[in-house]
Amino acid sequence: MSSILDKLKESRDVILLAEIGAYLHDLGKATREFIEYYSKDYSAQNKYMHHFPSIFPEKLREILKGIKLSICREEVSLMDFIEKHHPEKEEGGKRRDCEIPPIIRLLYAGWKGYDGIDSGLDKGKVMSREEVGQRKDYTFIATAFGYEFKKIELDKIEDITKNLWDIVKNALDQFNKDKDIGKLRKKIIEGTEEYYRYFLGETRRPANDVTLWDHSYSVATLVKCAVAKNVIDCSNASFDPLDFNWNVLSIDFDVLGLLAKGVKLGDTLGYWSRIEEAFNKVKEMVEVKYPIGNEIYRDTTGIFFLVSDIDLEELKNLILEELRKIEPELMPKVVIEKIRYSNFNYGFTCKSKEEDIPKEIKQKREDIERKKKEELKDSLPLARESALQEIAYPISYERFYYNEFGKYDWKSKEICPICRLRPMDENSDGCEYCLERRRKRASKWKEDPKNTIWLDEVSDKNDRIALIVGCFILDRWLDGSFIMKTLMINDSDKKNTSPARIRRCWETTQEFIHSTIFDNILKNWQWKPDIRRYRIQFKIEQNPDIPEESTCDIDVDGIRFSPVCIDKRNGIFVSTINLELLSRYGNKLEEILSKLDGKKIKIKTEKDRIWKEGKIVEARPAEERYQNYLPYVRIYDFPDQFMVLVPAYESLDIAESILREYEKQFSKVRDRLPLHLGIIAFHRKTPLYVAIDSGRRLLETFKERTETKLAEIQDIQDVQEIEDVALKKSKELTIRAESYSLTPLKWKISYSTGDPAEEDRWYPYIRIENNGCEELRYINELKKGDKIKIEPSYFRLLYLENTADRFSVDEDLRPLDCIRRLKELWEIIEDRLRSRTWSTSRVYAYWEEIKRRRKSYDGPTFEKFVKAALVNILKIKPQDGNLFDLFFQSTMDCSLDLCLYWNFQVRKIKVREGGGI
Repeated sequence: MSSILDKLKESRDVILLAEIGAYLHDLGKATREFIEYYSKDYSAQNKYMHHFPSIFPEKLREILKGIKLSICREEVSLMDFIEKHHPEKEEGGKRRDCEIPPIIRLLYAGWKGYDGIDSGLDKGKVMSREEVGQRKDYTFIATAFGYEFKKIELDKIEDITKNLWDIVKNALDQFNKDKDIGKLRKKIIEGTEEYYRYFLGETRRPANDVTLWDHSYSVATLVKCAVAKNVIDCSNASFDPLDFNWNVLSIDFDVLGLLAKGVKLGDTLGYWSRIEEAFNKVKEMVEVKYPIGNEIYRDTTGIFFLVSDIDLEELKNLILEELRKIEPELMPKVVIEKIRYSNFNYGFTCKSKEEDIPKEIKQKREDIERKKKEELKDSLPLARESALQEIAYPISYERFYYNEFGKYDWKSKEICPICRLRPMDENSDGCEYCLERRRKRASKWKEDPKNTIWLDEVSDKNDRIALIVGCFILDRWLDGSFIMKTLMINDSDKKNTSPARIRRCWETTQEFIHSTIFDNILKNWQWKPDIRRYRIQFKIEQNPDIPEESTCDIDVDGIRFSPVCIDKRNGIFVSTINLELLSRYGNKLEEILSKLDGKKIKIKTEKDRIWKEGKIVEARPAEERYQNYLPYVRIYDFPDQFMVLVPAYESLDIAESILREYEKQFSKVRDRLPLHLGIIAFHRKTPLYVAIDSGRRLLETFKERTETKLAEIQDIQDVQEIEDVALKKSKELTIRAESYSLTPLKWKISYSTGDPAEEDRWYPYIRIENNGCEELRYINELKKGDKIKIEPSYFRLLYLENTADRFSVDEDLRPLDCIRRLKELWEIIEDRLRSRTWSTSRVYAYWEEIKRRRKSYDGPTFEKFVKAALVNILKIKPQDGNLFDLFFQSTMDCSLDLCLYWNFQVRKIKVREGGGI
């Protein structure tokens, strides 16, 4: 008897063809005509039917009709997925329910198929195009949180559609020749993603947040699961979509715990490469090799797949075996969360093609469908909860590969400081396994040297680095509860949840992290001065004779750094340090090269116990491919969180840019989608695992502190003179939440759409506390004195003076808005120092007095002292209004203390009175 995996391999072609057919079912929506037809200013009488074959070019039509698949003695073509998933016939009339081919019933809404399940949930109760349609020249794609970020340009659509259809045609044509189903799936589903994301499954607001990609991928996944279940046992095959249940398969391990083991940056990045390799391996096994489902989510707890309701034990063991080969230290746990709702009082058997499902049975089927939707909606949150429980205690007999780590000879050995599992030679940097992982990461750097992997290059001119950590709290979006807080005109038309919409939520935060933070803010940051992005090349005499892509330590007049060998035979090295740290030799590259050439140095390799004498010769600028590197390192990023290393000097400015984009893109939901940010600065010689562990602890603190707070609206103002269309129509709320912030917060809440003529009537609803009950109130209906509910966003700024400081990262959390206040305070202080209104000694005098008196005075006495000190030392009087209030409040809540500490002692700024920095 064949195993389940054998049957899946044998049926791989038909399963993946069914997935591709389901993915292509709405291909006709990727057209200009579809957008124009659903626009509110559409005037023609012709009805556009996106599933009619005639809308496609003849060659594409022919090839779609020619490729057929047979599932348990039922056969359809790829064109059937497009043409027959709606009842309307191109030649006129409508198909009866029983006229729909059995395989296509898995899609068909009349049979409660997956196109209907996902699409119906996406749209909720969408009104007519006259009421909520977009104007054809102002058709926008929105994020899941109402930010209309992408305008669909009608004059570009025809070219995009042609390119999309050409990709599909060429891929199918190639498949007819080589029968390579894996290549076909890659070209169709991965190759068309960017095009599918340019179109919408529904153009009418507020359903314009789910792209054609999101909807099609979700539908294809559900169909794929059903077909996989069928082919395993055709004797029990069914094509009734309500007959199927699902599992969530998750491969769980402690991602952050693994990353925190790295002693050097190469170790941490090496671990991350293994994690990505593991994710990709499992994805290939589940989606292609043994096709039973698709990935639906991944984060620091693992990777999650929606899969068929079948016995997964054989696949589970195979996955564990493959992951052990990739990285034994992953120690994964495979968890299966079952999604099941069974009720057999809904079936209907067609006796002829002329029949429809009776009305009374359709009602029963609607009830079953609704319950299955709920089960599907709850599946990911339940699976994530199980994953968190599993990785809470990661070391168990089941997960610890004793045979892998118990095979070594420990005689005269030390324990490796990286993995802490294997032996290493005395005085070595690590075991051979870990050092090889580190070397592989260095080899990848040589292929793309613009992206640094060296901490010394990230370091600022003060030898300091900052780890920026950020996280969204997505739990109540992934379980759908906050999606239901988004309205469609009135309470009876709440926005519904669906697999596609939930996916769209985490894709939006993922896109914010990927595109906004990394590709926009960091990649385009103006790193100054220019010399910090240069590299120099030189030889070392005597040749240290170390492997290429390895580093050695050198000491140049007390400055230590670790150049990387790029040519072993000739002993050629490239610098891996911020050249600002060599400023004693000059501020220009030519000056530094001149002083270094012929310079005597001390050198030490991994094998050396003592420093040796050496000399730098032939110093010159490195090749162009090594220049203009980006001085930041992405540690990891997931839909809900990220870590990145940046120069400490610029870190608060970078955080302010992130805050500015968050306030714009998530303006309408910032009361219930918090973004937490932390900046953990440290000296470049601090062990990296200390910083990563600090970041991990801070992220845990953010999650623990996230809870609903009550706040009171103190003032509401219309926002004027905003150039950004996304915020053009906004209200500024002044809110006070004393349990969260001692000072009032000012939030701009947008009710703009991409169309300047339209207001957003769906997203900007705020939760109101009214006599113990929660209500949702539109932004324009709020009034002063309203008690509102918010999920606060926190910020933490600290410098690790020593390794023990990582145990106190959970202290001194501040509102995210504090970033802007710290910047505002410093701009005022810096301006007054430059203009000689204040001297540095005067600022320090005020600071020291405040720190001393805070310890000895009670509350009221301390307040009186602060007011007097502001007048007597800083010459800021109550008559100065907002300035006095700012410095008084900032002194009372220690924001001023943090501002001065950060700029004077961490950034080490010395403002020249009457001049620059």
